[in-house]
Amino acid sequence: MAESLHRTTPHPNPLPEERGFARSPVVRSMLHTILITMVASVIQACGGPEEAVTSESGSDVVAVGPPDKLSIFYTADTRGHIDPCDCSAGMAGGVARRMTYVADQAPDHFLLVDAGDVTAGAREWEMLELEYILKGYAAMGYHAVNIGHREIQAGADGLAKLRAQFPNFISANVRDASGELIFEPYRIVTLGGGYRVAILGVADNSLESDEIGAGLQLDAPNQAVAKYLPEATQQSDLVVLLAFANEEKLQALAEEFIGLDVIVGGNVAQPSGDAVERNRSVIVYNTDKGKSVGRLDLALVDGGHAVIANEVTMLLEDIADDPNAAAIVEAFKIEQVDRNFQDYKKDDEEGLTAL
Repeated sequence: MAESLHRTTPHPNPLPEERGFARSPVVRSMLHTILITMVASVIQACGGPEEAVTSESGSDVVAVGPPDKLSIFYTADTRGHIDPCDCSAGMAGGVARRMTYVADQAPDHFLLVDAGDVTAGAREWEMLELEYILKGYAAMGYHAVNIGHREIQAGADGLAKLRAQFPNFISANVRDASGELIFEPYRIVTLGGGYRVAILGVADNSLESDEIGAGLQLDAPNQAVAKYLPEATQQSDLVVLLAFANEEKLQALAEEFIGLDVIVGGNVAQPSGDAVERNRSVIVYNTDKGKSVGRLDLALVDGGHAVIANEVTMLLEDIADDPNAAAIVEAFKIEQVDRNFQDYKKDDEEGLTAL
């Protein structure tokens, strides 16, 4: 385990005293123990069992403490590849293999997130494929998906349709013409024992004006983080930022904001090897047409976190297709033929990279 420990000092804009007190896993565990002991004493005095409390529905309720470990599975830059990429070498990826991998590897406490560029683009056949990829994401249980540059090409109307198709999209810096956010800036995910993770999303604003879809405006990522990080921090025990940005800008965000515990990036040249630790943040990233899934394992101790391991797994042919996801892919191919979209080519299909 890495020796460095993060978030041992309070974030900016700390919680009120009593809520800040409860943020410590050690203290929270003590509170759970005291509460369980009190409930058990009452039940024993009434002649009931000591092992469990019975709910109104008649089922036993077992007290669960906060997790001591957390795994974050992360993807980015799927770029519309619902199937393994049609590469000259290294046929990796596909949502059906991805679903098998996540289902096989997921521990008790985990997050599944995507840093952006799920689609290949905003043309009609690309949006159709995105629709089916999002059905796969829903089946896999993605907790949050960030808006990337290729989603931004869809414009305000296209993003409104995406919001209706998949409610777990987030973006703190993509706005419509009136200045309103199109998506929620962050989501709060509650894990075992009430442990809360805030997942915030931004995209780099270096796009040219003709690369931004109609009816959209894009704030600077650091401005968006500055605006929404304090309230996200107040509602959570850990903050994860999904940032569709390059490595330099990911590190700049880590340097600027002490409250970002984990940063998951896209728009990079290659997936991360070892996790990068900068300021108080742990930085990881992924890319390359959905060929792989990253996994960051953290130890959660004394109100902070430490890196256990980070690894990127290529989704090769030895990983079987999940039947449910495979059915989604097949349904897409049928509609693709019905709508005469099968002959269209993605912009990146010439000269796809090998592993």
